Amino acid sequence: MKRSALDGSQQTNFIYLLPGLLFYAAFVFGPIIAALGLSLTSWDGLSMPKWVGLGNYVDLFSDSRFYIALRNNAELMIFYCVLPLVLGITLAACVWNLKQREQLALRTFLFLPYIMPTAVLGIIWAWLYNPAFGPFNQFLRAVGLGAFALPWLGDFNFVLPAVGIVATWYFFGFCMVIFLTGIQRIDPSLFDAAKVDGASARKTFFWITLPLLLPEIRVVLLLTVIASIKSFDLIFTMTRGGPANATLVPNIYMYQLGFELNRFGAAAAIAIVGAVLTFIINFAIHRLVGSQNKGRA
Repeated sequence: MKRSALDGSQQTNFIYLLPGLLFYAAFVFGPIIAALGLSLTSWDGLSMPKWVGLGNYVDLFSDSRFYIALRNNAELMIFYCVLPLVLGITLAACVWNLKQREQLALRTFLFLPYIMPTAVLGIIWAWLYNPAFGPFNQFLRAVGLGAFALPWLGDFNFVLPAVGIVATWYFFGFCMVIFLTGIQRIDPSLFDAAKVDGASARKTFFWITLPLLLPEIRVVLLLTVIASIKSFDLIFTMTRGGPANATLVPNIYMYQLGFELNRFGAAAAIAIVGAVLTFIINFAIHRLVGSQNKGRA
């Protein structure tokens, strides 16, 4: 029997893994450790860093702008995670019943935004929202709803939803594709049995489709939560965190501290706090959704 190249000793297998481990350590663990060390210093990017211990973290958690950024990030999770998940799973359940050609066309059309760079989308949508010549306001004026034509990206109340809608539009097609893939792995006999028993489409969705899509729901939640916590380019190209911190998120604040105020130690502290938050939220999702999935298995 011919042996595989990976059937060697542990030392031999480790040699195969070594290049990947070195690459991972250099470009993943290295920057994390460097950011952690930098967060314990005060550094303007030119002079020698000064050791301040946990001073940057103490300042950060007594900074009102940081809490504003966290609150905005929490509100954006509705648009980054909740709405794309709900829209994606609803559309997947509807599209699944279409013919294959129609399903493929609709799936491709709705997935298109996800393949575009979010920085480019931010510039395009900032133009669409333009209060003077943007198509949205022009349409509202054309149909006699000029009173609702607003400076969307300059209004304190509407700027966050205006940015969030773009994120929802960007993610919901991706979520739909994930859920369609999940529906394909469900045993068709379950749907046939439900049909024979006279179950309505609503009951079939809530009692068969939704529970069996928990693994995909967990994947979608993990990916969208990570995307919301590291959100930067879309917001930066549309509002740069304004007006008056209405769309400020931790990564925008980190950029302002680091590259506009030369406070690289404080900026690194925000990066470390963001990484810790990401781990905590992802762990919670794993525990919550994963345990329910095991309970149904």
